[in-house]
Amino acid sequence: MNIHVVISTYNGAAWVEKCISSVLLSSVPVKISIIDNVSADHTVELIRQRFPDVYLIENRVNMGFAGANNILLRRALAEGADYVFLLNQDAWVEPDTIEGLVRVHQQHPEYGIISPIHLNGAGTAFDHNFAHYISHKNCHNLNSDIFTGRLKDVYDVDFVNGAFWLISGACLTKVGLFDPLFQLYFEDMDYVSRAKAWKFKVGIAPPYVGYHDRENRSTQNARQRSDFMRPLKYIFLIKNIRKSFSGAYLDYAKWHSKIIRRYLFRLEMKSFVNELGQAVKVLRSLKKIQLSRNECKAPGAFIYPTANVYASSAAMEELSVPQPTQ
Repeated sequence: MNIHVVISTYNGAAWVEKCISSVLLSSVPVKISIIDNVSADHTVELIRQRFPDVYLIENRVNMGFAGANNILLRRALAEGADYVFLLNQDAWVEPDTIEGLVRVHQQHPEYGIISPIHLNGAGTAFDHNFAHYISHKNCHNLNSDIFTGRLKDVYDVDFVNGAFWLISGACLTKVGLFDPLFQLYFEDMDYVSRAKAWKFKVGIAPPYVGYHDRENRSTQNARQRSDFMRPLKYIFLIKNIRKSFSGAYLDYAKWHSKIIRRYLFRLEMKSFVNELGQAVKVLRSLKKIQLSRNECKAPGAFIYPTANVYASSAAMEELSVPQPTQ
């Protein structure tokens, strides 16, 4: 079994030793590949000193989560990977996690992406975002089955973030790589949507767990985070290949108009004017988004870079998308 573990790092010295060490303890052989996005701390030195046999690429520029991982995903496919396990730098797994997820997939090959239960870094509770992903609305019966002791191998889920993804080789070959439009944030939501468009299921395998240590990290306040991510949400909504272009654009228009009306009602004129400006920029960028839609409707999107990989930093700047800092 050819299993590649893919990790992108950025100022991850606080976590990478625990992250990599957990993978090395896996009960199934794996190949670990790491790509660093110009860390300013001693992440690279730590990896080289503690894990000299791990394959490591040092980027000269920060390519963001999507761009960096695409390099390693492309390499895994070239080496005939049966599975790729995408792992965050601030996360770690149990020895049986990867093998268990592979076993679940072999029994349920209709799933393109399978993830374990996400616990917090202390292992004392669900990761705060993961708790939302497995709510009854988004993942039917998992919580009640946990309580009644009737767990199934795998549960369908609307979405689960890419901190721990076992991606089948078949899924990668058909769906392709991350869309470079989403260098940071929404790249995993876009990928899940595309996987489902290609008829792959996305699931949670509750017998297995991973630990995501992000609860104590300093974060932007909710308003700043919302403003930061909103342009990406616009792209995501219009890009949705599970709908026609007109249907996807209507979803965006409804959502954006709600935001604009809210600012107008509150007399937040600066934000109101900014949102009108965003609408103009979206109109100017529709061709780029349509190129993305077309790319993602064909098998193996972004695996073989072409002129249609339009999503350079210039495209992101045109949509006022913040440059990736991870």
